[in-house]
Amino acid sequence: MSTRTQPEWRVPVNSNPPPTLKLYNSLTRSKVEFTPVKGKQVTWYNCGPTVYDASHVGHARLYVTVDILRRVLTDYFNYDVLFVMNITDIDDKIIVRARHNLLFEEFKSSITSLTRDLITQIKKALQFYTKNVLKVGSNSDENDPKYLMHTKAFHAALEASAEADVALDVGDDSKEAALKLLTGAQDVLTAWLDDQKGASVTDPRLFRDLAAHWEKEFMKDMETLNVRPCDIITRVSEYIPEITTFVQKIMDNGYAYTADGSVYFDTASFDGKKGHHYAKLQPWSAGNLGLLEEGEGSLGSKLAGKKNPSDFALWKKSKPGEPAWQSTWGPGRPGWHIECSVMASEVLGSTLDIHSGGIDLAFPHHDNEIAQSEAYHGSHQWVNYFLHPGHLHVEGQKMSKSLKNFISVRDALNKYTPRQIRMCFLLHQWDSKLDFKESTMLEARSTEITINNFFMKVKALINENKGEAHVSDGKHRYRHGEKDLIKVLREKQAAVHNALCDSINTPAAMNEILELINKTNIYLSAGRSGININIIEKVAAYITKMLAIFGLVDTQKELGFGSSDQSATNKEETLLPYLRALSEFRDDIRDLSRQNKPHSEILALCDRLRDVELVELGVALEDQDDGKALVKLADKEELIKLRDEKMKAQAEKTARKDALAKAKEAERLAALEKGKVAPIDMFKEAKDDNGELLYSAFDEQGIPTHNADGTEVSNSKIKKLKKEWEKQQKLHTNYLEWKKTDNS
Repeated sequence: MSTRTQPEWRVPVNSNPPPTLKLYNSLTRSKVEFTPVKGKQVTWYNCGPTVYDASHVGHARLYVTVDILRRVLTDYFNYDVLFVMNITDIDDKIIVRARHNLLFEEFKSSITSLTRDLITQIKKALQFYTKNVLKVGSNSDENDPKYLMHTKAFHAALEASAEADVALDVGDDSKEAALKLLTGAQDVLTAWLDDQKGASVTDPRLFRDLAAHWEKEFMKDMETLNVRPCDIITRVSEYIPEITTFVQKIMDNGYAYTADGSVYFDTASFDGKKGHHYAKLQPWSAGNLGLLEEGEGSLGSKLAGKKNPSDFALWKKSKPGEPAWQSTWGPGRPGWHIECSVMASEVLGSTLDIHSGGIDLAFPHHDNEIAQSEAYHGSHQWVNYFLHPGHLHVEGQKMSKSLKNFISVRDALNKYTPRQIRMCFLLHQWDSKLDFKESTMLEARSTEITINNFFMKVKALINENKGEAHVSDGKHRYRHGEKDLIKVLREKQAAVHNALCDSINTPAAMNEILELINKTNIYLSAGRSGININIIEKVAAYITKMLAIFGLVDTQKELGFGSSDQSATNKEETLLPYLRALSEFRDDIRDLSRQNKPHSEILALCDRLRDVELVELGVALEDQDDGKALVKLADKEELIKLRDEKMKAQAEKTARKDALAKAKEAERLAALEKGKVAPIDMFKEAKDDNGELLYSAFDEQGIPTHNADGTEVSNSKIKKLKKEWEKQQKLHTNYLEWKKTDNS
């Protein structure tokens, strides 16, 4: 029996250990290593929208960006994320918008014609707006975008009122004229109506219906933008009992007080006491009264009884015209900040791994969330990682209706595809400012085309090689080129990983992917006979995987972006359009052959098949150096768009060429026409500005010798006139030759 044993096994040493994931944390203002509290399980709360109007591209930047971060954590780093987002369906903006809508529609329904009384009411509304909204004569900030917006609303109403006066003067008292007045004065009128009748609005369904409508529209926009659904959605209106309990415990812990039916958080009792700190995210903003007042809302700012300006409402006493729920402090509604603390704590517990939201919410909203949550839980770090996607500006300016650069998601989607918008966000670091402009979207579109062209070529080569996959010519296909490409692939995979570990740096990751595509395209330039299709497929599969992780691809079952054309359902529907195109092409070729037409017409038919018929079927033919076209299947709409852009560019080039030719021809004809006068006669009718003849005598060539007053023309003048004469002589000779040719 043998006594031999296995030799000692040596533990491998990783010569290049991968980096760990770090995230930019607003709580430290630096990149710190990501360490969830419970292994691979991650709790994540994201501030959702206040649903009172259409979502805009600023919302798209926030929610698509957060979706990208979430996808990378789950699909790339394999964390088990529980993702919660709230819907704010109780808020000052919702209350005001709902009342304004109702009061305006009721007022409008009562109008049957344009009257002096209606115009008078609009003028009363203007007076109210001047005093209470524009606050003329008080401390109004004329540089505030809201002030500019209010000013434009005022002038619109003033102009509409003046036009209505004119309409009545000329006898136009129609309902159409009245509705035109109401439309122009709507913002001013609703503010006045709300002051007069807002307190009479008592039906709570009005506020919930408005929020429900815009929540549905928001969710449609997010679905279109390929934002993954949340694991759990919470709504403020569904958590009222939990909110009142939460507020009561903060009071019991000594960090809140009541005043006139409202409950306020006591920042002075909290800050610096028992290890607590107020305004962790932006301590320098703690005394910013403007931000503090804005955080309380347009209705909440009128509440009285605060001990300190920095104190904020946990529970607001409801006034007439506002929704109300019963509590131990009387009828009221939740403050804005408390909702997130309560819902996040109810679903995710006393500590959050990640909290995210717009950077504009950092203070006071997120700082107030942190303070009230730590006051409730008795903790000192409610959130471990706070992620704030950066601001979105439009053409260098903050988006604002007053600046007329307000872009809704629907408007953006009319111009760009969801993939292009996501690509734009991927190409910019998530926590940096993004300028949404034409050149930015052009870069995204260009990147999309580069990637799509790559996959079109790769898929065509894979399809061509299917039948030859197991055929050997006696030569292997793993040479220097293949070794270099595998090396590049591994280097880029490592570089992408490093970029994503570096606070999920998607711009750097995308640059590495684009470099990998470029290197692979160089390898493919050797021609179809000199490539290893298995390595190409490996590269394409990796890139597809990363595109799917970033949300640019819905599935990894097909390489690249895939096709949006899902209409073919059976063999006949799939094949017949292609067979008809080929059959018609064959018929045309046969017809030209019978007529002995020149080859140029046959080539024109070939071009038409390539550029028209096959493009309409989602097929791209790419002519190769070996004389055989590479057949690509692609998205029909993309091919049509690319073809139309190419044709447009060609048409513009042709138009410029034609215009240049016409200009040159016009210039030539003008020169010829100028040569119509014989040089011997050119000076005989020359006159000054007063219409008087300049010269009285001439030599045998027609060059002036004496001025009109009989004096001799100076020698220097004669030299100048001779040069003009010689130039005219050339023009006249050309003219005579042209006329001779033209007549013949």
